[in-house]
Amino acid sequence: MGEEAPIPVRQKRQRPVSHDADHPSPSQRKRIQESTPDPLLCTSCTLMFSHQGLEHLNSPSGFRHRTHAECTASGNEGCRLCKFISLVVYQEHDINWANDDRLIFRNFLSVHSTSKASSIQLPGIYGLKGILESEPDKCIITIYPFAKKGSPIGDIVRRRPLHRDVRSGNVFAAAQSLIKECMSLEKPHKHCQYSRDTVLPTRVLDVGKPGDPHPTIKLRVNETETNAPYLALSYCWGKQPKPTAPVQPLLLRSDTLQDLVGDVRLESLQQSIQDAIFVTRKLGFRYLWVDALCIIQDCKIDKDREISQMASIYKNAAITIAASSSESATDGFLSKRIKSYRPNYELPILMPNGQRGTVYLSAEAYEPEHPLDKRGWTLQEFMLSSRMLIFSDYELLWQCKEVDLRGVTGKGLEYLQPLEALPWTVFDDDQEPAFGNLDSDKIYLWKTIVQQYTERKLTDPDDRLRAIQGITTELEILWRDTNIYGLWGKWFIQLLTWYKPEVDRERKRCLGRAPSWSWASLNGVIRYEGTLWTEDAKVKSLTVSAAELTCRILEEDEINDEKSHTILERPDLVDPSAELRQRGLQQRAAEYLLLGTVKGDDGVDEGIGLLVVDVGTRVYRRVGLVIFTDMTLWTVAKRRDITLEPKLRG
Repeated sequence: MGEEAPIPVRQKRQRPVSHDADHPSPSQRKRIQESTPDPLLCTSCTLMFSHQGLEHLNSPSGFRHRTHAECTASGNEGCRLCKFISLVVYQEHDINWANDDRLIFRNFLSVHSTSKASSIQLPGIYGLKGILESEPDKCIITIYPFAKKGSPIGDIVRRRPLHRDVRSGNVFAAAQSLIKECMSLEKPHKHCQYSRDTVLPTRVLDVGKPGDPHPTIKLRVNETETNAPYLALSYCWGKQPKPTAPVQPLLLRSDTLQDLVGDVRLESLQQSIQDAIFVTRKLGFRYLWVDALCIIQDCKIDKDREISQMASIYKNAAITIAASSSESATDGFLSKRIKSYRPNYELPILMPNGQRGTVYLSAEAYEPEHPLDKRGWTLQEFMLSSRMLIFSDYELLWQCKEVDLRGVTGKGLEYLQPLEALPWTVFDDDQEPAFGNLDSDKIYLWKTIVQQYTERKLTDPDDRLRAIQGITTELEILWRDTNIYGLWGKWFIQLLTWYKPEVDRERKRCLGRAPSWSWASLNGVIRYEGTLWTEDAKVKSLTVSAAELTCRILEEDEINDEKSHTILERPDLVDPSAELRQRGLQQRAAEYLLLGTVKGDDGVDEGIGLLVVDVGTRVYRRVGLVIFTDMTLWTVAKRRDITLEPKLRG
């Protein structure tokens, strides 16, 4: 058969840590490839994909497969399923699978189903969870098998290649059922009720009363507080035509306000907005918030005011419609055609009647790569929304604060959500949250937000701070703290430990946007070094205008040659001296400012500090991050009061 498709390895969400900050994302991992002839399966694997094997898979004791040693040997002898299992487990759990420990497989219907394998009504394999006989609670492999309709193996393997379906009556009925359950008056989802303030935003699109046979569209301006449920649209604008282009998208501008209040022709709107109106009506809602038509695009005052309300707009929306699969508002998201989904790894199975069936295997939950997830502005729309309907590659997906990402019908793929959500439970004053209450939780959450956010693209780089203003506004209330240029006052020293990965270093710094000590002064990806175990630097005063510290600083001439190799510098820019030359500072020697210490791998304290340059009388500009493996350097340093350089004017 030639070269097989790569074996997909199950992906797991992990908290970001400093030493793997430069590693590729799960979707970028190098996957294993193998080249083998077309063998039959071993006796054990053949039995598992049979009616007799199915009985064992659905039984309380499960299907007894092979030990580690047996599986490895069988794979080497040509069994492709044993080889698949061995290679997948090797990626993450090999160290936990002893040679003589047997793998037990059990059938499961869906991760979203509460049904046990023994109660599955339709016989067939839906998914296989492999656990160790010695540790029944430890799952070391999950396999998702697919078979084409009409395949000889199709009456045993029940998953089918997935054809995109996001607008059928059955799909919307399933979505409405999930919405009804989440928003139930009798027993609503507790953690999804933080959108209970249903005051309409300043402007919304009125798409007509539910059930109206001839609904109209018009812009509603709310001059007084009006309570009503509404939906919000999250979408990619895409490349916009030049102002001189003959055809322009319909936007809310100062000169179109009155026209939109009077009447809006559906065909005059970009396709994604048309699709969102269709969804709003189909779900039985009347009002829809769309930024392009609800914010006056040529009025800075209105834009600033509405952007400052972004947190409450998305948080209070009954549902956010995410046009995730579309790169542009002109594309729409309902009628997109895409090739059906099936895993690439083919497994031939010889049936008892001599026929050959083909099973397609995946060992990972599906992680969508949505164009929407690459845009900077849309991170806060995801994080602030209580409920989302996500129009994805193959299915209409649902996610709320109590239900993980899943297809609305529950019959399609299992999904991996790589993004962290805000811990909404902390908004409930009546009880302590399970996560988000400790300082360590909050620091981790903010670092995660910054790392996820800075991987995204912004059309206007000057929106670096504005595009997450909704998140910071909400967290300022939640954490009772002030966010200053992307850092929190309570954990200012901890959050100074950001750095630029070497491959993503910038050529210039935007000091008119943020001070040098803020990650927002640079474009592109930001990572964090490990959490400080102890803080050596102390904040004396912190405002938007100035950051004053008490800290220890070392000059270059205080470090002898023997100790120089114990210092690892991580400059912020490709050419660190370039920004200094612009201000005539290229002759200034760099100095080291100690922030604090972390525990090294060997348990020995290591230091983390800033690489700084004096630009005035004890006013310092950050030019990079520094790691110190020898803390004895600091025995000669004296503590000083210094000021970090403020944001430049103009």
